[in-house]
Amino acid sequence: MYQTINKGRQIRFFSVTILRHRVLRYLAWDCVAVLAIGQDAWFAYMKNTSFYWSESLLYKLYWFLFIPQTVLVAFLAGRFPVQARYFHNFWIHFFLALLASLFQVLIFSGLVAGLSRPSLGYAFRFEGVLQKSLSEDWFIGILMYGLLFLVFNRFSERADHPVDALPAQKASSKYLSALLIKDGARTTRIQTKTLDWIGSEDSYTVLHAAEGKWLYSESLTKLAEQLNPEDFVRIHRSCIVNIHRVQKVTSRLTGDYDVLMRDGTTLRLSRHYVRKAKGLIL
Repeated sequence: MYQTINKGRQIRFFSVTILRHRVLRYLAWDCVAVLAIGQDAWFAYMKNTSFYWSESLLYKLYWFLFIPQTVLVAFLAGRFPVQARYFHNFWIHFFLALLASLFQVLIFSGLVAGLSRPSLGYAFRFEGVLQKSLSEDWFIGILMYGLLFLVFNRFSERADHPVDALPAQKASSKYLSALLIKDGARTTRIQTKTLDWIGSEDSYTVLHAAEGKWLYSESLTKLAEQLNPEDFVRIHRSCIVNIHRVQKVTSRLTGDYDVLMRDGTTLRLSRHYVRKAKGLIL
């Protein structure tokens, strides 16, 4: 239950982080457009010339168009991640940035030509605006979209490994990854992932693997607490199995089950441990 709640909090946190980045992204383009208008006003003041808000705002539509275009670029960056095939997708990104900038120039030229008469009282020709925008804005757009592709790829790399990756790593580190078997002066290191199952014989704990079996000094109960529950599950008071080594589980129709391991051993899953085994081997 705790892991489910914690994961839900992490997902909500990650969603809020994405939303926050989107809001900041749109506000950034708004700020750029406002600064560009302010630059026109400052230039007019310094040169002691007339300044027309409507005309300046109309031409600064170019910067506002980055807002919807950024959504498209984010989608394309996810479809063509650089980290998959760097050199191949690098040129794809350059080509997409070129097309995105050209598309924006065309939309901008059409908007200026269409809105100039109702907003200014006189019309700009589409061809003239397009020629001017191609010479002044196209390469700026290529540069901006190229940078956006790089930023979105770095962000998508982190998104592919959400915030629960680090806690998962910390959680797995508290479990045993290897067991030390002492036999006189010799010590053998056994990786837990190589174990098939662990049983209890008399007062001894016995480790079973493809290479053989070994006696272990720790009790089965204490050992069960030190093994990763994502890899091992207790199926009987005298048996723990590696869930990755289970081949088949068959019901005895009495509440108990027979667990066939890959090494050919058949073990008993007691009805008292069925709940723990649900979703792991059942």
